[in-house]
Amino acid sequence: MSEVNAFIDWYDQKDAGTGPAKYAFKKVWNKGPFSKRTEYVIFDKILTFNVDEYTAVEG
Repeated sequence: MSEVNAFIDWYDQKDAGTGPAKYAFKKVWNKGPFSKRTEYVIFDKILTFNVDEYTAVEG
């Protein structure tokens, strides 16, 4: 959840006129053969974003 909170903080700061124009996600999913993957989101290209939360079921 820390990555989500960091993204939302960046978005709110950029919306207020401060901060970098892009946000970098360190891709830890679907890495394939790469040692590191980073995906950048550009602020002025974002139309919407959503966050899906769930509760893990232990069993």
